[in-house]
Amino acid sequence: MKLNFVSKFLMLINLVLLILQLFLMDTFLGFFQYPFLNLMVPVIALINLIFFIFWIIKFKWPFLLFIFSILIGFKEWGKLYKFPNNTIPISNGIKVMSFNVRLFNRFKWIDSNSVPESIESFINKEKPDLICLQEYSKELSTKFKNYPHQYIASSKENSQNGLCILSKYPLKNRGRLDFVDSNNSALYADFYYKKDSIRIYNIHLESLRINLKDTLFTQEHSQRFVERIQSVIQKQELQIDRFEKVDQKNKYATIICTDLNNNAFSRVYNRLKDDRLDAFVLSGDGLGATYKLAYFPFRIDFIFTDQKFKVVNFKTHDLKLSDHKPISALLEWK
Repeated sequence: MKLNFVSKFLMLINLVLLILQLFLMDTFLGFFQYPFLNLMVPVIALINLIFFIFWIIKFKWPFLLFIFSILIGFKEWGKLYKFPNNTIPISNGIKVMSFNVRLFNRFKWIDSNSVPESIESFINKEKPDLICLQEYSKELSTKFKNYPHQYIASSKENSQNGLCILSKYPLKNRGRLDFVDSNNSALYADFYYKKDSIRIYNIHLESLRINLKDTLFTQEHSQRFVERIQSVIQKQELQIDRFEKVDQKNKYATIICTDLNNNAFSRVYNRLKDDRLDAFVLSGDGLGATYKLAYFPFRIDFIFTDQKFKVVNFKTHDLKLSDHKPISALLEWK
């Protein structure tokens, strides 16, 4: 079916956006990396999806462009969306959870006085073996009595903000990674499982701290927005440097729980994941969004595992007790 002038113009825009998306999703092996645009991959993907629906409704051939882009970048599309898997997981493996608890509602973002208790109740119901909490407040936290082994550390810059590892297994060789000029940090601890030692990391990278006012399309605001993003990305890169330096000495299989404050198409994601498995990509479903940035859902919380594990199940929990959603993975030791 022939295209008129308007349709040809729209097709050109669609084509440019699809090509841009494929480059930003790292389809062509890191040929194009630009931190701000990499963050916008989910938005660009949504626009391309709208174009696809538009062409289908109009019964115009450019809908094939979207299908062709999926065929080219099928692996990378899997970082963005997974079709539901309705099989019921059966395993006696390790269940790991990661959750940014937003200081247990310290500043009353949620109209409730029982957020800490509700979070503990949720965790007890889900029964994970290990839990990594970010933005942990020792002052407001409950005791988590079902977890006898706990490693808690506050930020050196802000004693009210910290990290916590809760475990049903004894923890040994515990350590902390302080990040320069930052409220953020990382923890690690080793534990025994089936006569093997495994290391778990809890990593909280620098926050993007995006303000909606800075995203307005004026020269002043847009410049401030880009400069902030670039500054934060540079900090995140240095924080990954710090992690890599410590992990080089690690001889054990690893599990990484992280609030990455970046998405699956960023350089920091690729560096931290390295040759590990992204639990969502293997066993998640849907968008897996854990955080809303400017009202748009993003996946910025991750569980990475050593290839010695099989990812049996991954879940993004629809819980409204923080600005983040908790995630969990069931892992089976191979």
